Amino acid sequence: MAHITREDGDRFIIPSYRDVLSAKKPALLKKEVMLLSVSYGQYVALQRKNVDQYEAAFSAESGYLLGETVWHYFKRPADLIYCEALPNGTDAILVIVKEGSVYLDGSFPIDSIPDELIAFRTQQNNFEIYSYGNIPLSQTPEEGKFSLEASSVKSFTILPEPIFPTLPTLKVFQLRLVDIVLKSQGIGVIPTNRIIAGLIIIAVVWIGIMYISTNKKELPTVFINVVNPYQSYLHALTSPAPSAEVKFISAQIARLYTIPGWNPATITYSENLLRAGLQSSGTKLSILYDWTGMNGATLNIASDGVYVTMPVNIAYRPETQTISPLQQVIAELLDRLSTVTPGNNMKLGTVIDRGRFFETQLTIYCTDITLETLDLMADQLAGLPLVLVKMNLTINNGTVTGNLVLNALGN
Repeated sequence: MAHITREDGDRFIIPSYRDVLSAKKPALLKKEVMLLSVSYGQYVALQRKNVDQYEAAFSAESGYLLGETVWHYFKRPADLIYCEALPNGTDAILVIVKEGSVYLDGSFPIDSIPDELIAFRTQQNNFEIYSYGNIPLSQTPEEGKFSLEASSVKSFTILPEPIFPTLPTLKVFQLRLVDIVLKSQGIGVIPTNRIIAGLIIIAVVWIGIMYISTNKKELPTVFINVVNPYQSYLHALTSPAPSAEVKFISAQIARLYTIPGWNPATITYSENLLRAGLQSSGTKLSILYDWTGMNGATLNIASDGVYVTMPVNIAYRPETQTISPLQQVIAELLDRLSTVTPGNNMKLGTVIDRGRFFETQLTIYCTDITLETLDLMADQLAGLPLVLVKMNLTINNGTVTGNLVLNALGN
C-alpha cells in the first residue's frame, strides 16, 4: 500500500524510494533529485542529514512521510520498532528505524509481521519497541508471537492508545512537488534577492556620486548629532543571528566526527568561541594534533580531559527596522518550536526593563535530538529579536542533549 489515509483525510505516504544524497554541489544535487523524480515520483521530501548530506524520499502522491513522522513522535531514537494494529483487524502499521534512518514503513497483514522482523534476530541492535493492539510481537518468548533477543531490546512499551489517529502532520515531512521543494531549500536557484539588492546599492552609490559632483558646497563646521531613542535596542541586536550560530555549531559537531579515532562528547559555546570535549577510542594524540592544525582549531589537554577550541566567525545580522511586543516574540518562538520539539521545552527568566525595551532570558531544552533536528530548531529562531548567550550540549551516538540560552528583546 503506497499510502494510508486517516479518518480526518490526512494521507501518510510510504515512499517508493529513499536515498541519501550529497549536498556538496547544489547544481549536481538538483540534477540528481530531478532525475530520481522521473523514476520514482514527482513528489519529494528533503531533510538535512548533516552538513554534507540530504535524506530524500520520493512518491507519486502528495502527503506526509509515515516512517519519519512516527520516528519523530517517539523523539527520534537511533533504533525503533513501532507496530500498531489497524481497526480492520487484519492489518497493522509497522515502522522500523535503524541507525537513525527509516528502514521499513507501511501497512502489512498482521500474520506477516514476524516475517518482516525475523532478520533482526541475527543482528546486534538497541531497539526501542512500541506496540498497540493484538499483534504477534512480545517482549519475552511466547507461543504464537515473535520476540527479539533481550540484548537487542533497549525498551519495550505496550501503548494504551493508538498513535496513528493523532500523529502530527509536520511540514518538514510533507511530500511536495519537486520544483517547490528545491526552491524552498534554495537548491539550484539563482539568488534573485541578492542580485536585486546589489543593483540597488550600485544605483544608490551612482546617484550619490552624481549629486555630489553637481552640488558641491562648502561643508558646515558644526554638526548636530541626532540620537536614536532605540539605539540601545539596536546595539543589543548588533550580533550574529542565533539561527546562523546554531547551524554553524551543528556543522562543527558533524565536522568533529571526522577526527579519526576521536568523538565529540561535550560542546560549550559563548562569546564566539566553541569548546568541544573529546573522547578517544584508543587513538594517539598525534592524530588529534594533526587534525587541529589542518582545521584552524586549538588543542588543550586539561586535568579533566582533552578539549578542542574553535573560533566562530559569523557576520552580524542586518540592522532591524522594527520592534515587537516582548510577549508576542515569546509566543511566536513557542509556536515555532512546537513544530520541531513538541512539549514545553522552554523556561522563561525574569523580565528586565531596559528603558525603551524589555529583555528576558529564555532557556530552550533538548533531549536526544539529532543534528538535523538541531538545524530545524535553528530555523525557528530566524528573524526574531533574539541574542544567543551560550549553548551547553552533551553528545551521545550522534544525538545531542542540553540547552540553548538566549535573550529575547521587545517592548
